[in-house]
Order: sequence, then structure tokens, then C-alpha cells
Amino acid sequence: MISDASKMAMVAVACVLGILVGFKVSSSMESNPANANLLSDATEQRLLLEEEAINQIASSSSANTGPISAQPPKWQLVIEKAAPIHFIHIRNAFQNLGFVETNDTNDDWKLLWSFRDPFYAHHPSFEVIKAMKPGQKINQLPGSGWFTYKWYLSEVNPKLDCLPLTFQLPKNHEAFVKFAKEHQGQYDWVRKNEGHKGVQAVVPESEAVANIKNNTLVQQLIRPVLISGRSWDFGIYVAITSSHPFRAYVYNDIVLRFCPAQYVDPVVDPANVNAYVVGDHYTAPWEFPPSKKHLDQGKTYMQALTAVLKEQGHDVEDLIPQLKVRILELLLKMQPKLKGVSDGYTHGASSFFAMYRFDFMLDQQLRPYIMEVNLSPNLSSTRHKPLAALFSNVMRDLLRLIGFGPEGAHRQVEMSPETQQKLVAKDLAIASDDICNACADMDCSSTQVNCVARCPACRTPAQQQAILETISEHVHEGENWSRIYPIPQEIKDQATAYGKQQAPVGDLNGMLDAWVTAACRKDSSWC
Repeated sequence: MISDASKMAMVAVACVLGILVGFKVSSSMESNPANANLLSDATEQRLLLEEEAINQIASSSSANTGPISAQPPKWQLVIEKAAPIHFIHIRNAFQNLGFVETNDTNDDWKLLWSFRDPFYAHHPSFEVIKAMKPGQKINQLPGSGWFTYKWYLSEVNPKLDCLPLTFQLPKNHEAFVKFAKEHQGQYDWVRKNEGHKGVQAVVPESEAVANIKNNTLVQQLIRPVLISGRSWDFGIYVAITSSHPFRAYVYNDIVLRFCPAQYVDPVVDPANVNAYVVGDHYTAPWEFPPSKKHLDQGKTYMQALTAVLKEQGHDVEDLIPQLKVRILELLLKMQPKLKGVSDGYTHGASSFFAMYRFDFMLDQQLRPYIMEVNLSPNLSSTRHKPLAALFSNVMRDLLRLIGFGPEGAHRQVEMSPETQQKLVAKDLAIASDDICNACADMDCSSTQVNCVARCPACRTPAQQQAILETISEHVHEGENWSRIYPIPQEIKDQATAYGKQQAPVGDLNGMLDAWVTAACRKDSSWC
């Protein structure tokens, strides 16, 4: 039988739903009286319980939370030595949502935006982060350095097909030369420093390689599929809204860049770097005729890229799912580190979110490779003015995704009862009376993920909060963000076939995955 504690949990969860679900059910009955006969005894009992709980939650909310503040929410921008001109689009996004910028660390700010990794003792915000309050957020994830610093990323790449093979020199010189000999003719190599600069083709057994003294990466050369004779790359924005339970999204448009010179194989002419390296002075897509004609037709950068590849005879049907799966492969490998570090902070993963840019190249078979991951991706259109629209949209959509719009920051920063009612209504639509009845017989066993996913009365507060946050992000992801974890059905088959996925660490992930799977069966937008 279900325990008294579980009954109280059922009241606490269901009461937020109250009027909204009652209205939904009664409306459907009025439109079709025959529907009244379809209600099971369990459903009637649940609706009665919810109605009974409305007054309890209303009085509890007014007593414990108080009214939502009418004061404009505050945010901080920490840029250290970077030029303020590069943060115009970031500032505009906050201003458009009603935020007020403050430099006073003692202010009751809601969000701190740090340009660099702030999780070290000498960062100006380090002490502020250690003293964060509930509800405050920062746009960086502790532990991100494991995949955004090239040196650390190179240590995991032998295990992941999404990354080019990379060796650290001089540390692994002997292993590099041995591997190159054993795979003679299969690979060519380029060297680069930790800042991803100074790229140049190298010969493994050369004196130049043997004499490398400073930390240097030697990486498998990716020979790209060319577009009108040019090498190119592109960056995809990726948002992690929580490291536990793990939730991640990709943006549906890209930054597209072309080399300024016609491609020359770097093994043939290693000095002609502009012919095979996309540097700071790249050719923009609106300056390059093959992509320009599509951009002039109003297409996005991603749409222009796929259109150009199609014109060259390439099959791009699976390209976007492949990119998502490659991103997911790396993130799931890193998630245990992210969770582990976040757990060391007072409020855990709830304090942090982050946006990265994954830079890709496609080889001649259109196989995607992650070349690097940018911790604080460039959102400045100072050098390339036409990128202003993309960067503005990315910032606007990121803040919406994490709950700071579009309804208005005042209400989203502190979730209003109306918003919570709507989210719980969507949750209860996934609930199952049959499963709830079965779970009651097991006293809501916590080991049964289906009990937790489909029966709100069986959840802990942390589990309930995880589901509500996921629903909120689903509502706010709009047309420009696409969820990649929990894995949607559209890429699940490919991810399984790819065979490189691992389950994220943490007890909330299995429950959330089961909930999303159930949601997909009832609402295709979750698929």
C-alpha cells in the first residue's frame, strides 16, 4: 500500500496543477459528455485529490514565498581584460529582457556572465561564486576545461571516433613515432600549439619533430571535402543547461568560415597555411559566391551549407543527426567530470549552465570531426558585421532556454504559480494510472524508474524539480534549439548504431530519460 508520506508527496505535487487540469477535464466533458464515462476510478480519485489540495498550496505559497519582486532583476558581466565592445550583443540581450547590469558583487544579482573560466582562486569572481545563493546562476560549468582546453581534450581522443588522433609532444614523442611507423601511409600529421595556432604539416620522424621542446599537439590531418576548391570549417553552438540531471541542446544555425586561398595539400606545401587553415582572417560565407547566393535567398548559414553540398552531389540527409551524435559522444564522456566538480559547490549543478561552440571539419566522406570546443565562443560582430543578427539571436534564445524569457525576466527568474501550474499540467499528462496503482503496491520503489517517471506521487522533490525544468526548457527551446539529451527519438537509433554512447552518471538521469520516452509516446514534439 502507498505510505502516508507518499500520499503527502502526491498532494504536494498535484496541488500545483489544480484548477488547470480541472478546467481541461471539465471542458472536454462539456464538449463531449460521453467522455465522462471514460474516466477511471483512479483518475477521479486523483482529480479529487488535486482539487482538495488547491487551497493548501495557495496558502502555503503566499506564506512561504511572498509576492514576486517588482524590482528589475540584476546581472553582472565579468570580462577581465577583454574589450567591452565585444560584448554588445550580450548586454543587449539582457537589457531587452529587463535586466539591470550591476558591478556590485553584494547586489542580489540573478545571473553572472563570465567571459573566462572563473573557477580558480585568482579570478575576480571566485569568492562570489563560492558564496552563490539559491536561484543565482553563472554561465560557466565547473570542469569544462577537460574538453575545452586542447591539451586535456587530446588525452581522451584515442577513445573517441569524433576526434582526430592527437599526440602530446614532447611528452609522447616516442609513442607518436611508433604509431606513425605502424600505420605508415594511413595518416598525415599537422602540429599546433595549445591555443590551436601555428598549424603546420609535419613528418613524424623529422628532426623538427624530434627537437620540439615546448608543449605541442601533433594531430591527424583531416583532408576536407572542398567547396569550390576551398577548405572550410563551421561552428555549432551547444548549451548544457544542467550537468545532473544531464540536459544538452544544439543550436540550429552555425558559424561558417572558408579559407582565404584555394586548397593546397599541406604535405605538398606546408608553408601555404592560408590554403588549409581557417584562421582569423577567413573568407566569410556572404563573400564566397557558392554560399552567398543561398544567403541572398534568405537561407540560414546551415541551410546554405547543406544546399551547397547538395549541389556538389553529396548526400546530406544524415549530416545533422551525425553532428548531434558526435557532440553527444564527447559530452557524455565528459559528463561524469562535470557532475563531480559541480557537486562540490553549495547548490550543485543547479547554479550552472554553459554555452560552447563545437568547431567541425568534414572529411572527403562527409565524416564529421570535432576540431576544438570553445569555452566562451565569440559573440562579437565587430569584425564581421553581418554576424550581428546570428549572435543576437543566439543570446536571446539561450536566455529563453534557461528560463529568462520570453514572458519577462521578472516572472521567470522566480517561477510564478501560473507558470508552475502549466508545467505540472504537462507533467501530469504523461502520468499513468495503471503504473501508479502498480507502484503503490510496491510502495513507490525508488529503483523503478517507471514509477518515478509516470507517477508524480513517487518522486522526491529533486526528481520533481528535474522534470519541471525539463518541461520548461522544452517549452522555451523554440525553433532554434534542439535537445540532444535526454536523447530524442530522431537521433536515438543513429546513436545506438554508432555504438559509442555511455549513460550519464547520476540517479536522476534514468528517471528523466524514462519520462521523456513516455512523453514522446503522447506528444511527438518530445521525439
